[in-house]
Amino acid sequence: MLVTRIATALVLVPLAVLGMLYLPTFAITLVFATLMLLGAWEWAGLLRLGDTGHVLLVLATALLIFLFALVRSQLWLVAVDNLLIGAACIWWLIAIGWIVRYPNGWARVMGRTDIGAATGVLTLVAAVAAVTYLHQSDQGALLLLAFFFLVWAADTGAYIAGRTMGRHKLVPAVSPGKTREGAIGGIVAAMVFAGAGAWALGYGGDRLVGFVVLGAWVAVISIVGDLTISMFKRHAGIKDSGTLFPGHGGVLDRLDSVLAAAPWFVAGLHWLPSAI
Repeated sequence: MLVTRIATALVLVPLAVLGMLYLPTFAITLVFATLMLLGAWEWAGLLRLGDTGHVLLVLATALLIFLFALVRSQLWLVAVDNLLIGAACIWWLIAIGWIVRYPNGWARVMGRTDIGAATGVLTLVAAVAAVTYLHQSDQGALLLLAFFFLVWAADTGAYIAGRTMGRHKLVPAVSPGKTREGAIGGIVAAMVFAGAGAWALGYGGDRLVGFVVLGAWVAVISIVGDLTISMFKRHAGIKDSGTLFPGHGGVLDRLDSVLAAAPWFVAGLHWLPSAI
């Protein structure tokens, strides 16, 4: 399993890096939107919907992504971006409460088809909006690359720290394998990379410090994304959301951290003077 995971990463990571550096924003949006539509199919599986439900959830996600793309050239572009991204940021804060109290009340609220489906559509469409917003901004390719490396650094740091020093469970009711030591390791790794990324982006002074703080928050909220998808999977009684990536599972298994972190990374950049 580990060999398969490493082999898949060795293929996908260079392709992702090259794509972010050299593809135009339209292509980036198209690729990521396609992944989110696959994620919508998996999300329908988490809700245990039938074939019709799977199709309807994918169509709803596709329609909203299309409408979002359609209005990007309009004068109220920023308002549309901010509305989607802001709503997603609020949801991921709410998700922290569900993580803390899981499984109390989950089946009655988040386990409902309508609420679960609406949450999924918001999450997937907002992720497309955030990735598009990052890539079309000033220093867009580098910012998007920095974001993904922050998430990867947090994930890698958490894995290494958890395997070598993990003793205390983080949220055993949601994910028995995750530890507090692993979470701290992920946050530290993200902060270190954020410092290097800020230097590469030409940030200095307060902006550099702010970017490091943002890196720490990206690590925290990426853990929230991971645990949130774990709650949906646990409620559905499945281990992986899909099988698209050998050794890694499905889109939601691989991009759960990105779904939560992307909107908050964009929001955080707004608080850094002249960051976008």
